Amino acid sequence: MREITTGRDIGNRITFHGHGTHIARHPWPDETVVSAGEGVVLRRASKPGEPATYTTLFVEVYPPGAAFIRGEGVTPQECENSAWAQYRLALDCSDGSGSHDWEPRGYRNGAGFCSRCGTFKSQVFTGERLGQFCRICGRGTTYHWDTDKAAGTTTFLCEEDYKAYKPARHTSHDRSLAQLLAELLGEDS
Repeated sequence: MREITTGRDIGNRITFHGHGTHIARHPWPDETVVSAGEGVVLRRASKPGEPATYTTLFVEVYPPGAAFIRGEGVTPQECENSAWAQYRLALDCSDGSGSHDWEPRGYRNGAGFCSRCGTFKSQVFTGERLGQFCRICGRGTTYHWDTDKAAGTTTFLCEEDYKAYKPARHTSHDRSLAQLLAELLGEDS
């Protein structure tokens, strides 16, 4: 296993920042990149009676055959077990072919989820495949989008055109942390 920020080989030791070191009990491939600790989870649309945020222990792994897996739990072992179960599910996808049936599930950045096993992977879709074209040059893009909720429209910009034409609201640094959090959670401020 490799540490996420340095790429250093860490063997089977997973450091849960603030919670000590956990010895991995599952046979993760050597190329697996890992990060672990305790963090706050923000829910975009919490269900009635559910808090909008919660704190949990987590392990995030990037093993071969799956792009990103996050295991959560009360203990480091529960986190690893959760991540391992998701990894095995990704490797043994329900049709047995080892390939996935990707769908965007509302993501516009090119990421996708397998409709059978739920595996998440980045860079699955192109802008063309998603029907997202830069409003300036017309090329397919997953780089930037801007939604006008009042008008019910979304426009897209490729990376090159974003530098020259980024929307005015993205040049301001005077938004408060509360406004940014409200935007992240999809709430009106």
